[in-house]
Amino acid sequence: MIDSRGALTSRLVEGATMLNCPLTKESIDKCFAHMDLLLHWNRTHNLTAVCEPADFVTLHLLDSLSIAPLIKGDNILDVGSGGGFPGIPLALALPHTRWTLLDSRGKRARFLEEATNHLGLERVAVAQSRVEDYRPEVNFDTLVARAVSPLARFVKETRHLWTDGVRVIAMKGRDLDSELGEISPEMRNRAEVVSLDIPGESLVRRAVVFQN
Repeated sequence: MIDSRGALTSRLVEGATMLNCPLTKESIDKCFAHMDLLLHWNRTHNLTAVCEPADFVTLHLLDSLSIAPLIKGDNILDVGSGGGFPGIPLALALPHTRWTLLDSRGKRARFLEEATNHLGLERVAVAQSRVEDYRPEVNFDTLVARAVSPLARFVKETRHLWTDGVRVIAMKGRDLDSELGEISPEMRNRAEVVSLDIPGESLVRRAVVFQN
């Protein structure tokens, strides 16, 4: 049975409240506008494997919002943003923040440009670059990444962005233990592993947090 938009809205509202990240009506509307646009693009571009709206709410929107309490500061970089996760939902939930959505692939960057324009996200910018080549003009307060690459590779490719005071958050699943074993002992000692509870989902989700 296909969930109605009303049922999806209730699921999103309830889940966001459980995550202590309540959404305004405007933000909720924009979350679904983001979903509609992404699913439209997905007919011709492979941007997401999640195509059912109910799964979209849980696996994209609520999953993204689960790290809201971990975000530090106002200037945030979403590394490998893809379809806009976790950056766009978090930008909607945390309106005081400024975001840069970074992706190396042209079609994804074009989608992100259209999405931010369509949603009127004036505090969100898009950059197309490989992260290892990315040299921003200003430092970020927090870097976030959602299932972008193995942890050791992510650390290596983003290390030049780890300025004093920056917080780095890598969202991971069940393979985290093996990935932690592949980074240096020094980096493991600096890593804090935080469990993420996604309302309506039983998947193992964790965040690795590094604080400089």
